[in-house]
Parts: sequence; structure tokens; C-alpha cells
Amino acid sequence: MSNETEELSVEDTEELEENEADVISYEITSYPADITLRGYVDKWERKQLIIPEFQREYVWDQIKASKLIESFLLGLPVPNVFLYQDKKTKKQSVIDGQQRIRSVIMFLTGDSKFKKLKNILPKWQGKTYETLEEADRNQLDDSILRATVIQQLDPDDNTSIYKIFERLNTSSIALNPMEIRKCVYSGKFFSLLEELNNFPEWRLIIGQSKRDKRLKDVDLILRCLALSENWQIYKKPMKAFLNDYMASAKAFDADRLSTIKNSFEETCKKLNTELGEKPFHLHERLNYAVMDSIFYAISKNLHITSIKGIYDSLIAKQEYLNCVKQNTSDVEVLKHRFKLALSAFSDE
Repeated sequence: MSNETEELSVEDTEELEENEADVISYEITSYPADITLRGYVDKWERKQLIIPEFQREYVWDQIKASKLIESFLLGLPVPNVFLYQDKKTKKQSVIDGQQRIRSVIMFLTGDSKFKKLKNILPKWQGKTYETLEEADRNQLDDSILRATVIQQLDPDDNTSIYKIFERLNTSSIALNPMEIRKCVYSGKFFSLLEELNNFPEWRLIIGQSKRDKRLKDVDLILRCLALSENWQIYKKPMKAFLNDYMASAKAFDADRLSTIKNSFEETCKKLNTELGEKPFHLHERLNYAVMDSIFYAISKNLHITSIKGIYDSLIAKQEYLNCVKQNTSDVEVLKHRFKLALSAFSDE
């Protein structure tokens, strides 16, 4: 599968959900920490300092990074950074100040991306950390880059890290729910979702050869899996329902993951064989509600044949169409379309 990405086009059929930031309150503690530059290197080498996946890549050029090191050599103040501490592992994630911290680490460790100082005062021009005078090396090692360390106490998760990150980086693109889940619930289940997203029959079903750059295709897999298991106990909002499933999936063992994988792939093969490419594009765009309900119904009835006629009959029914056109994440609407789909494909 190519590493190229594009944006998945879907029908806008779901009502707006409340903003979680408006309904969730956090209990957070924070404190200042005077960490030396050598201290950051030590944390990095001991893997106690983490760059979260949602952070951008290192983008500073050599001149900008050199000016930072020069500031420390001159004893000038440097803006604070923000670290987020996991209360279980005590590891700290960088939520603001990545470019400063990585510049320091690269220079002190002799990284090839930033090894020599450039466009600064002549006495340090072209110097590496190793070729600096001993007094200057000591100055750098002992210089302080103050950090504000943040830890979430309640709720018992780490969701506030992304809201803090977004507010500290107001020019950045707000993270969507699936991008946040990738960070909060990383592990074997999320790795499985990414593996399933590359399954050829799945790519044909959603009608997109390239992966979605904002993980909408992964989000759709999660939706199909979560609703296939738990649609009967579904509660709004959809975002929270999927978050809960992701949280529970972190405990899935190898057998459970294998079962999910096999079922997903067999369902995709069945859909692709019987209905062809892009079966859930009622119009020009993919319809989430048609897909989640029919994916579930087929997964429970893989033995049936000639499903094309059943499918055509179902999507021609006004009662079903009313459940896939608007307010599709409403509890009663969702449960009704799942019942209709299951009933249709259970009666060959």
C-alpha cells in the first residue's frame, strides 16, 4: 500500500455532537521544574521524554537552532516549555517546546542534523559541542530550560493533553477524534485497525486507493467494528461511544484480535464479491449509515448468497432511507436501521 494519502469524501448525515470540551471538566495539577540541558539529554536517552505522534516534525534550520544555543551560552532567558506527565509511567510528553528541546538534545549529542553552530558570535562559530571550551560545555550542561509539568488527575485518562496542545498551538489544525485516539489508545488494537485499513477489498469498498490523511478511513473501520459488537447498547454521542470501545479494546487478547481480523476480512471479501466496488456510495459520497448497518448484517450472515437483490430492495425502502439520510447517530434512528438491515439479510 502506498504511503500517499488523500481525503475521504463522505455524506454529511449526522447531527452535530456537543463539544466534549464543553461538557468535560478536568482536575489538573502543574508545577515548575528547572531542568538542565544535560537533564533533557538524560531523559531522552532513558526514553523518559516523549515526542507525541500528533507533534509536527523537527523543522528548525541550523541558524535558528544555533541562536538558541548561543542564548544559553550568553546566559540569556529562553521561553519555558510544557511537559505532560503520565501519572502511571511518569514519562513526560512534550506538548510545547519540541523544537527547542530537540535542538538542545541534537547539539549536545552531536546529531548530524544539528552538529555545528552557524551565524553566531565568532568565538563559537562552527563549533560542535565537543570542540567548545570546557567552560562553555559546562555552561550549556548546567543551563536551565524551565518546564511547566502538567498532570491530569481526573478523569482517569490523558485526554486533556491534546486540548492543552491545541490551545498552546492556536495556529495548528485541531485534532479530529481519530487522531486523538491514535495517541490515547495506541497499542495492538490500533495497530490492527491500521493493518485492516490496508486490506485491498476494504480499499475497493470505500472507493479510495490512498489512505485518508486525517484517518477517516480508520475511523470508519472502528465504527463498523464497535457497532457490530455493541449497537444494541449504543448511546450518544457517537464520539464517546467509539472512545469507550477503543478503551476496552486495549485489553483484547491475541485470540480476540485474530477473530476480529478474520471476520472483518471475510465480510469485506463478501461485500466486494457480491456488491462490487463502492457499494455504499448512494450518491457521489460514501454514506456512513448505510455502510455500518449493512456491514454488520453481512458479517452475521456470511453464509447467504445472492445478496445483491436483498441490498437493492433494502435501499429502495423509504423506511430504511429515512434512517440513513439524517440524524444517523441518533439512538433510535441507528437502532432501527440496524434492525432493518439484519432482518433483510437474515431472510434470504
